[in-house]
Amino acid sequence: MSSTWSFGKPNLSVAGQSAASITPETARSAIPAELRRRSTSKGLGYFVISVTAYAVTFVAIAVPQQSTMLRIAFACVNGLTIAVLFVVGHDACHGSLTPRHALNTWLGRLAFLPSLHPYSAWQYSHNAMHHGWTNLRGKDPVYAPLTLEEFRALSPTRQRFERFSRSAIGLFFLYLVTIWWDLEMRPNVHDRRQIDKRGTYRFDRGIVLAFPLVQAMALLVASDIFGSSIPATIAIGVTVPFATFTWLIGFATFQHHTHPRVVWYDDEREWSFARSQVQGTVHVVFPRWIRLMLHNIMEHTAHHIDMRVPLYNLTNAQRSVEEAFGEHNVVTERFTVSGLRRTFQTCQLYDYRAHQWLSYEGIPTTAPPILEFDRNRSRSN
Repeated sequence: MSSTWSFGKPNLSVAGQSAASITPETARSAIPAELRRRSTSKGLGYFVISVTAYAVTFVAIAVPQQSTMLRIAFACVNGLTIAVLFVVGHDACHGSLTPRHALNTWLGRLAFLPSLHPYSAWQYSHNAMHHGWTNLRGKDPVYAPLTLEEFRALSPTRQRFERFSRSAIGLFFLYLVTIWWDLEMRPNVHDRRQIDKRGTYRFDRGIVLAFPLVQAMALLVASDIFGSSIPATIAIGVTVPFATFTWLIGFATFQHHTHPRVVWYDDEREWSFARSQVQGTVHVVFPRWIRLMLHNIMEHTAHHIDMRVPLYNLTNAQRSVEEAFGEHNVVTERFTVSGLRRTFQTCQLYDYRAHQWLSYEGIPTTAPPILEFDRNRSRSN
């Protein structure tokens, strides 16, 4: 690239504290306590509305006398409703959808079924690993960028996959391979041991694997009632919605944690809660109707600072965070296609020593930020 992104010295502080010394408690103090209040009626309302949207669009796939393209269009909309339902399940899994733990657990488990995500596996990979160690490579499993040396050591085939996965279409495969398959459906021995501590993984994965059969049977019945083509209806109704959902969550996850201003770490001495949750997450601004449709999931900084804030309070919580920490610390950007293209071009590889993004050719695409460290803590470690 002919130019590099640059940004000034972070000025993150609360009552004069540096970024490295800010605790989760002081960061969360930026969000008013009333925004953490959970409501059973609101939580159930979001769940019922989302399930209804899913059910209506699912049945619409089997409506007779429609072209294959129209059937595919309905299936894509159904995939969008799966993503919306997943947001509800995501909130329930954090325990923030309603005040009732058991209700959250079962709402989350049910909401995750159309997206084929075992509840207990997501609880570990997302709540414990991703939120616990956001943007710390080796502990946060979400899209940690490779170094130039690691990229060059890959086979030509893997290099092509890495390039493709950080592209508009490739986000589908990036999520499918690195998150859904590796963490949710087939976790390694270590992760499986941690998931099994919750005692429900076998059950959770079992009902997830059974759900496509339930979908196929439902479409079979609907096709028989409506007189639709059974094979085409089942094939489209099962695969297209899941593929649509997978691309959408791949897109959202990429947007949340990949940006020229976002810093990644591989040294825990440099990493801190403030740097990762306040400065390391992105608020992508969409039109209000899209924000409402997606249940405010793109107001991501506030969610990372305090997972207890329910989705129906995230807009006000995000506003409070941005007022408290300012634009120098909170990465906020209005979504544009050109902005997404710039991120793909800028954020390809990463230099963890200089803390700057690189192209696949090893050319710096961002200027290294000035990071404030707790020097005494670094020396003592």
